[in-house]
Amino acid sequence: MAYYEIAQKVFAQESDALTGVAARLDDHFDRLIEMIRKTGGRLIFIGIGKSEIIAQKIAASLSSIGQPSFVIDAANAYHGDLGRVASDDLVFFVSNSGETQEVIRTFFALQAIHGEALTTVSLTGAPQSTLATNTTLTIDVGVDEEVDVTGLAPTASTTATLVFGDALLVVLEKVRQFDKENFAQFHPGGNIGRMLLQRVKHVMHTRLPYVTEDTPINEVIYRISDFGLGITMVRNGQTHAITGIVTDGDIRKKFLDVPQVKRSQASDYMTRGFISINQEERNQAAWQKMAAYSISNLIVEDNDHQVVGVVTIHDVLE
Repeated sequence: MAYYEIAQKVFAQESDALTGVAARLDDHFDRLIEMIRKTGGRLIFIGIGKSEIIAQKIAASLSSIGQPSFVIDAANAYHGDLGRVASDDLVFFVSNSGETQEVIRTFFALQAIHGEALTTVSLTGAPQSTLATNTTLTIDVGVDEEVDVTGLAPTASTTATLVFGDALLVVLEKVRQFDKENFAQFHPGGNIGRMLLQRVKHVMHTRLPYVTEDTPINEVIYRISDFGLGITMVRNGQTHAITGIVTDGDIRKKFLDVPQVKRSQASDYMTRGFISINQEERNQAAWQKMAAYSISNLIVEDNDHQVVGVVTIHDVLE
């Protein structure tokens, strides 16, 4: 058997396992959503080993939509981390067997501290286990078997728990009518924040090069090079109105078609008029407009249609 065929079998087995978990989802999931909506505290996930790693991803995803969430390693809980849990938190205990000693010990320790005031959820593959029969709510994410050679390594079980976390994320997004604008608020850095949250005026260049229509082409080239934007504005020599632009691309495209190149001037290469965007538009709108016109920069105008800057494709993406 080829190695890729083994890999294909793993995909198929894990897919079947997920189908089985999905079929068992019931109103316990709905109860969980209501518990999350009513909680006044954080969502805290407690696990150990691979389960804790999966819990880290779930908590990180939920935090990204504004749901305060974090993870406590069950091995550390007995050494001071129990104090990170408050009675108004919603605590998830993650254990496929439902008998993991560190997790169970942490559960009973927290129960002794907070009593019935603490709401708890077990994410387990064993609905009759010690953990499942003692928590406020149990979510069954069990699979028939792991897919590794020994049948012991966490594979299908961790995948099922991970997908449960994704399902929880999507449902909470729909409940809260969470959209791209909300998402950007919690991701102000990187491409997501730059594209969806920042406006063109935040990234545009305001120091701009200008030439007149009769500026010799060699001076135009120097002007473009000095400012490093790949573009220069072109003005009418008498009215000073901006009549067009010259870009690096304009010069390359038209160079061989212009007679007597040494005597040519800006007007021989310029594009009359230009594509612009209002400075209050989001960076995403600038990117979409540049993509639609296959250009790499935009002239930026204010509400009075006065040129106030230039924005490049690199400005909105990097």
